[in-house]
Amino acid sequence: MMEVKRRAWWVYVLFFIISQLAGGGVAIVLAAMGLAAGEWTLVLSLMVANLLAIGLFLLWRQREVTWATTMAGVQGRNARRSALAFLMALPIIVLVNLIQEAFFPEIPDLVGEETFRAIMYNPVGLLTVAVLGPLAEELLFRGGVQGGFSKGEPSSAGEGFLKSGGRTAVLLSAVIFAVAHLNPAQMPAAFILGLVLGFAYWWTGSLVAPVCIHVFNNSTACVMAFLSPDDDSLIHLIGGTEKAGMLVVVCFFFLLIILHAVRKEGLNSTEKG
Repeated sequence: MMEVKRRAWWVYVLFFIISQLAGGGVAIVLAAMGLAAGEWTLVLSLMVANLLAIGLFLLWRQREVTWATTMAGVQGRNARRSALAFLMALPIIVLVNLIQEAFFPEIPDLVGEETFRAIMYNPVGLLTVAVLGPLAEELLFRGGVQGGFSKGEPSSAGEGFLKSGGRTAVLLSAVIFAVAHLNPAQMPAAFILGLVLGFAYWWTGSLVAPVCIHVFNNSTACVMAFLSPDDDSLIHLIGGTEKAGMLVVVCFFFLLIILHAVRKEGLNSTEKG
């Protein structure tokens, strides 16, 4: 297979930085002109930043970054892998949140619950966090950064993960993704999520699965903020530590089942290939 020349990974990090600075600049200008106040300045800043990030990516888009499978003639396999990747992500997201809440509650949160709620209760902010943010970040960090670290296409027919350079690309893109959040409270979960998203992109060769996983993750946080205005922690929402422990057990066994299915899918694909 002919190797596809890719843009340097740092270009997409630069796009992210430019978009964030531009969003902040727009908020400052709007506030100075009296056109926006309160949470609207932050909401508009986030919206502009994400839209600009999407626009910059599309202008610099590589033809191999795709919404469909990059594995020619195996659309059915791609659909199965996308479904399995999504199912695998669900218990991991729950487990990571429960572990951080239970054992690392004191990690500094530079955003703060009040700021987060102000964004969530704004319809534009809700759309930005739940949809635009995940889309922009997956384009840049998976399609761009991870793609830049990868050699050849995002998925070399989905096989040989540990030998193809896919592991390094996933790991490095996850580290950069976590650091880019600039909030200590978000970094551990963002790193784990980045690993899951990176594997989903590599394994399916498509951005569909990682975008869906990312939208689910952010949407869940939004729903929790609405369901429990006083305390949006997952432990509180499900009814305390005892029920949280039961949920951990359920998630763990569900994850084992999905990982077995993931392994089986990989073996079957190798045999058929």
